[in-house]
Amino acid sequence: MSRHARRLAVLLALLCALAPSAIARANGVPMTVALKYMELSNYGPKEATGAAELLFAEGIVRVNATGLPALTNQRYQGWLVNSEQGDAISAGRFNADADGRVAFQGTLPPISNFGFDLFIITVEPEPDDAPQPSASRSIGGRFSLVGQRAVDGSQSGVSAASGISGAGAPGQLPNTGDAEWRFDMIRAGALAGVMALSIFIGMRLSRRRA
Repeated sequence: MSRHARRLAVLLALLCALAPSAIARANGVPMTVALKYMELSNYGPKEATGAAELLFAEGIVRVNATGLPALTNQRYQGWLVNSEQGDAISAGRFNADADGRVAFQGTLPPISNFGFDLFIITVEPEPDDAPQPSASRSIGGRFSLVGQRAVDGSQSGVSAASGISGAGAPGQLPNTGDAEWRFDMIRAGALAGVMALSIFIGMRLSRRRA
């Protein structure tokens, strides 16, 4: 093997090593959270159940539930909660039909720092501009994302006073991960450089053979 061919092989190996790192993090996989009347719940029928489907990569949330009464001057609101930090992000407002069924699809904001471990449905006034969950909590469910430490029941996620416990202020968005973003940009630049160099060497080899 010529020196240029060996160099091309090394660059291709570097390209293969860098490429998986540029793919979206594993936490972007879809996840279904079972919803039920839990230890944090204090509002609504205890027999209500449902499921929240979280598609982080697409920014979509789907909520299906049964046994929730239709509200008149209030609305249900879904929340993604980080129990440890006390952060909460709204997943949309909705209502149940006359038969107590919910079939809702909403959007999620871009999230790069996945520390959320709880999906909870609260009952909010209508209209309501408050950025934090109310103290009226209906069904919910805990979950853990790929690579994330599971949160056991001893770590309380929602308190009666502010809606969420933890160091963070209620309604505060999670850290957007600037350091990780810069690292990803550097990694993407290195990947582009390796690709360009591989193409250049390949063209040189083609000319020599011609």
